[in-house]
Amino acid sequence: MVSLKYCILGAEGPHDQAFIGKLLKQHNLEEFHGKRDSLDPFWEKFVPIYLRLLYVRLDMPSIFFSRTHSVAIYQGEGSNLCKNLKLKIKEHDPYVKDIHAFGLVLDADTTPPQQKATKYANELRELYPSLVDEPGKIVEGKPRTGIYVLPDNKRPGTLDNILVDCATLVYPDHKVGAIQFLDGLDNAHKSHWRPFDREKAMVGTIVSVLKPGASNTSSIAQDYWISEKTVNGVAEVALLDEFLKDLLGLHEN
Repeated sequence: MVSLKYCILGAEGPHDQAFIGKLLKQHNLEEFHGKRDSLDPFWEKFVPIYLRLLYVRLDMPSIFFSRTHSVAIYQGEGSNLCKNLKLKIKEHDPYVKDIHAFGLVLDADTTPPQQKATKYANELRELYPSLVDEPGKIVEGKPRTGIYVLPDNKRPGTLDNILVDCATLVYPDHKVGAIQFLDGLDNAHKSHWRPFDREKAMVGTIVSVLKPGASNTSSIAQDYWISEKTVNGVAEVALLDEFLKDLLGLHEN
C-alpha cells in the first residue's frame, strides 16, 4: 500500500486557494467535496468544532487527493494567514512532523517579494525551522518547505496580474472588451483605484460575462483560466506549477 504524502499549503485568500486547486487538478488530483464520513482522518483537526460568528465562513481548507498525495489548501483571511495557521497547527504535532511538505503562496502586492517572504518566514519558522525567506526556494527536509510570492517571485503584483495574462490566451475577446469598457469609463470613476485595481477590475469584468452573477473564485475554479493552454503558455503559471510539483513531489503523478 502506498503511503500518502500529506501536504499543507497556505494562501491569503479564496482566489489564490482556487487557483492552486485548479493547478493540482492538472496533475490528476481530485477535490474532496465535503462529505463528512469521507474525510481523511489525518485532516480531522482542521474541522471547525464550533461556529465563531453566525456570518463567518467555516474555517476549513480545500483538500485535493490522489493515490499518492493528500493536500490541504488553507486560506487564512489575508493578513491573518499566519495567525490562523498557527492556531490550527500549533497544538497538533502531526501537521508539523508527519507531513511531506509545507508551503505558502502569497501575493506580493506593492511589497518587494523578498520582503514579503521574509515577513512570513519569520512568523512561521517556530513551527517549520527550515522555512527560508528566499522566494521560490525549496528546502529539503521533513517537511519540505518553500514560499512562493506571486506573480513571479521577482516583481510586485497579485494573482490578477497572472489572470490577465491567462485571459490573453483563453479569453482574448473578453479581454479586449474589458479593456474597452474600462478605458471608456470617465476617470472620475477610477480615481480611487489602488495599484493593481485595474487588473482586478479587468478580471471581474471578464468573469461577469463568463458567469454572470458568479464570483471570481467560482470562475477560477471552474473555467479555463488554469488549463493546459495557460500552464504551457503563460510563464508565471508555468513557474508556479513547477514550484508546486517540486515542493509536493508531484512529478510522478
